[in-house]
Amino acid sequence: MTDQEAYAKADAVFTGRVLQRQVESQGWGLWKARGSGDPTTLVFEVSAVNKGKVSRRQDLHTVSESATCGLEAQKGREYLVFAQRDGDVLRANLCGGTRPAGKPLSVPSAPAHSPAPMHAPAGSAPSPQDVNDDLPVAARVAIAGGLVAPLVVVLFLLRRRRQSRT
Repeated sequence: MTDQEAYAKADAVFTGRVLQRQVESQGWGLWKARGSGDPTTLVFEVSAVNKGKVSRRQDLHTVSESATCGLEAQKGREYLVFAQRDGDVLRANLCGGTRPAGKPLSVPSAPAHSPAPMHAPAGSAPSPQDVNDDLPVAARVAIAGGLVAPLVVVLFLLRRRRQSRT
């Protein structure tokens, strides 16, 4: 695919360095298995935007391995990304033109501008792309469970204690 074709199909085109790569393995506990289609979030520090609305710190969704057209982007490397918007998230795949940033974008009419600020101005709500809490879903579930479980145990023991008094 040429840069012109990829640019025409993309909702957002930007250059950025990979800060983080989070692969969410499928399954639970001991049955958690990694596969080439596992959802993966790449967090980019964006240096230039050629098309669309992109934040300075941008999450990009893909799958984990190139066998399923996922981006195997390496932390610390810079890439030219051609992404499609899916609701509030940006998605990209290996077949969409994304590549290491060594070769410049060869689209004559593509403007380059700075990414949106990382934080929204005071008094406005940040967009989903501007919010990055760096915790995968599994970690959030584990933390919530760790906070709720002791409360449930205490309530159970109090109820049991009241029943034994009657």
